[in-house]
Amino acid sequence: MKCISIGLLLGTALAGCSNGAKKESLVEKIKARGNLNCSGSQGIPGLSRPDEKGIWRGFDSDVCRAIAAAILGDATKVRFVPLNAAQRLPAVQTGEIDILSRTTTLTFTRDMAIRFVVNTLYDGDVVITRKADGITEPAKLGGRTICMQGGGSLVENALDELEEKHKFKMKRVYFDSTITARDTYFAGRCDAYVTDGLAAQSQIATVAKNPAEHSTMYAGDAIEPNGIAIPRGDDRLFDVARWTFNVLIWAEKNGITQANVDDMAKNGDAVTKRILGGDPAFGRSMGLDSKWAYNVIKQVGNYKEIWDRNLGENTPIKADRRLNKLYSEGGLMFPLPWD
Repeated sequence: MKCISIGLLLGTALAGCSNGAKKESLVEKIKARGNLNCSGSQGIPGLSRPDEKGIWRGFDSDVCRAIAAAILGDATKVRFVPLNAAQRLPAVQTGEIDILSRTTTLTFTRDMAIRFVVNTLYDGDVVITRKADGITEPAKLGGRTICMQGGGSLVENALDELEEKHKFKMKRVYFDSTITARDTYFAGRCDAYVTDGLAAQSQIATVAKNPAEHSTMYAGDAIEPNGIAIPRGDDRLFDVARWTFNVLIWAEKNGITQANVDDMAKNGDAVTKRILGGDPAFGRSMGLDSKWAYNVIKQVGNYKEIWDRNLGENTPIKADRRLNKLYSEGGLMFPLPWD
């Protein structure tokens, strides 16, 4: 019995050593590598798409840049990896990418596979049709062909909801890429095209030969929470991603922008000065420089600046922020307290 007890104690001790071994966070690996591997859409204007110089632009891309600015102090140190719906979760799980930005909706099943950190954008599914076809309401989609990217369960659910509610069937045509589905619709080979609401606005504004020829209708009543996702089990990266996004919302709420962040860091209130680098300990718990939040705002801007630059009134897309407004303006966005 004594031998058995000693054996059990030894086994427990060894197990404790094994369990106590600290797993290196991706934050440290990103620092050692010198860049952040991040994925957004495959190429949707306003969300994530390379410009004529090959530089990725858009909301998704700027969220990636904000995290790079926090970790590396340099928002340009991002390698963008375009992925379709079927590739995204495996790419996070296998380490092909460090961050998945916005393109996958948070659901229970997906959150059990990868870890969703924070919602950066709320959206819904939209069906695009040609006005000339007279599809003015969902009931008129019966028997029509609808182009879509395969692998998107929430889009499928939205279409199922339409079919059940209006007692009809659509002919779903699947593609590996949302870009191919879009191009097939605009080429006139499908009666409709279904995608996320903001993506739909973007495609009509920037891809359609004549945007006025197309109309949209929401498919289903679901609100889709889209945000940042990372591998499960990495608390350090979770903290960095969550609080980096919080900086974007906090800065907008407090009127801190790229243009005035230097002045706010010197002349703001005590909390603002601390967050923007005045406290050497701020950021230490996440393994970041004390000026990590300052770097985010200075190099990328606040949430409103990111939205306006990529999706706002001065862009071809002119998207309404709707649920993505600050809570004080009727939206769902609010900063978490720093206490």
